[in-house]
Amino acid sequence: MQRNIVTVAPSASLFEARDRMREGNVRQIPVTGGDGRLAGILSDRDIRGAVLPGGLVPGFSAEDAEKFLKDTPVGKVMTRKVITATLSDTLEDAIVLMHDFKVNALPVVDRDGKVVGIISRTNVLEAFIDVLGIGEVSSRIEVIVPDKPGTLAQLAAIISSFHVNITSVLATGHVEAGKRANFFRIATLNVAPIKKAIEEAGFEILDPSRYTL
Repeated sequence: MQRNIVTVAPSASLFEARDRMREGNVRQIPVTGGDGRLAGILSDRDIRGAVLPGGLVPGFSAEDAEKFLKDTPVGKVMTRKVITATLSDTLEDAIVLMHDFKVNALPVVDRDGKVVGIISRTNVLEAFIDVLGIGEVSSRIEVIVPDKPGTLAQLAAIISSFHVNITSVLATGHVEAGKRANFFRIATLNVAPIKKAIEEAGFEILDPSRYTL
């Protein structure tokens, strides 16, 4: 979550809000009252949508658009019903909220309703890149395993026998009933001998083209 957030008051103009977005290099900003409580959220899309009807009027100039932005308060355009996260929510909680409500950012509020941060889709992607160790020198091995306890430990033991660190593990369902797909990211580029050992142990290396969401 970003703790250094850009906010704007409901009484501020869209012109000011747009400037704050540009200065903060953000596309959504929480709208807060004088007590710091969340009053709404405003996106660059909201601003464009507010100006668009005027742009359809013949003779509507850039000067007219700027005057409209300066004369229109944020509170008139902002989204008042805001989907939020709390400080106790996990990254998974935030992802589910973004997915289910189709929003690009979640203001984070404390128990008093005050804005303490914001989570954007970019933040989520960055977190995943970090958690999965994608930015490190590493490789990925995909293995199909029977859906039963103990297989993950077996695979971890095989990989560890090569004195290679496992930087992340994901497990998900597989198209074939009774099986799962395990995704290992390991700290080496030399995966051929590890894959061979896994296959010799009776597991199947997954062809990435066979994996579907």
